[in-house]
Amino acid sequence: MRPSCFLLLWLLPFFAGAQAITYDTITVSPDDERNIYRYQEQARVDRSSSAGDIRRRDNDEKQSHSFDRSKLRFGANLGLSVSKNYTRLGFGPQAGYQFNRYFMAGVGIKYYYSKANTTAYTVKDHLLGTNLFGYFYPLSFLTIFIQPEINYIWSDLTDKSNTGTTSHSGFVPSLIAGAGFRLGRSHITLNYDLIQHANSPHPDGVYLGVSAFF
Repeated sequence: MRPSCFLLLWLLPFFAGAQAITYDTITVSPDDERNIYRYQEQARVDRSSSAGDIRRRDNDEKQSHSFDRSKLRFGANLGLSVSKNYTRLGFGPQAGYQFNRYFMAGVGIKYYYSKANTTAYTVKDHLLGTNLFGYFYPLSFLTIFIQPEINYIWSDLTDKSNTGTTSHSGFVPSLIAGAGFRLGRSHITLNYDLIQHANSPHPDGVYLGVSAFF
């Protein structure tokens, strides 16, 4: 017998006794805990939800730090006083931004004109100024007010006895501090000029201040 035939006969029992390996499968519902794809799908959903939460959070943070036109506030200081020997006119637009429920800040400009006429002389005053302001709200109905400002004042004094005119001009700083009540977007405060410059346009001592924003 040939060696190759002998080798084939020797290996035949091994091939005959070998058993084929098969995999048993069963059908399960998508929610069955034995469904191996259930957890893969849940992990994918969780990753998608986490990514969506991160995007929403990033968008919220961007919106909270972005400029919101609805938070703009506009107001004005108006002054008018007319009598036989005295005239005073004033106009001061203000623009603010409501950063949050505790703080509003902004900037303003103003122009005042006054004229006083006596038997001895006539005085004409002009004031052009700019200011920063801030309102703090420790409680919804209370406010603390601060306003640094710089004003340029020029005056003309005419002596009626010799018709001579003397002019004066210069910068006048002020630092107004106050506290009071908040009524909607209006404020009623008691104010005081901390610098008390001799030519300050604000009254001496404590005075009443009223402001309104829209």
